[in-house]
Amino acid sequence: MSIEVISEYLDSYEGRDKFLRTLSYAAKLASGFPASNQTSEKFKCFSSKMSGARVILRLLDDIPNIHHAMTYGWGQKEPDWFIRTIELVKIAVDTFYGPVEHLCWAGENKLIPLDTEKWGNATVWFWIASLYLSLMKTLRRYKLLKKQEFSFRKQGLDPRFNKAKLNSQQNNELLICLRLLLDLSYAVSYLPAGTLWGGKFSAWQVGALGTISSFIGVYQALSKRMMQKKNS
Repeated sequence: MSIEVISEYLDSYEGRDKFLRTLSYAAKLASGFPASNQTSEKFKCFSSKMSGARVILRLLDDIPNIHHAMTYGWGQKEPDWFIRTIELVKIAVDTFYGPVEHLCWAGENKLIPLDTEKWGNATVWFWIASLYLSLMKTLRRYKLLKKQEFSFRKQGLDPRFNKAKLNSQQNNELLICLRLLLDLSYAVSYLPAGTLWGGKFSAWQVGALGTISSFIGVYQALSKRMMQKKNS
């Protein structure tokens, strides 16, 4: 892996967020196997600080989200009606998710009077909804890629280049599905006890799922950048 690619990635907002995410969940995982209680608390503190840094960075997400919504419009350029519908719903969810999380953050830091427990639960529900919609969209894309592959085979065309490209795209969508399933599984665990499997996972289990998901995300992002560099 080229240090130049990693450096360029870390210069981006996405890169820093993904690396902070990886550090946060890795520390949460490590807190479950401590040499002492003091060491465990240090890992938990580090994890919390990394997570808090990501929340602060997301305070600036509203304008980019609005810009994305305006650019996407009603999705006229999206050929598939299912993906277009899911994306429109996801845009609406994400547009509300940001301000709700900001208010929750302000309440937790005593900047405004707020029932942080209720607003925190609302934030988790928005997070879960966004992940679920992303999963549905990814599964649809994978299904369309499989249809495209079947079409190539049926028509008897020479699919050597296209087949390689299709396989790469299919593998990428499957990795995204795996990552989203991991995220969904531990996101639900943040819900109050008694709601689905809320509160069932320990800190190290959440850390394990989050770490695997984060490594997949970093791997995909760096691989994409390396491929773009090769083709440029």
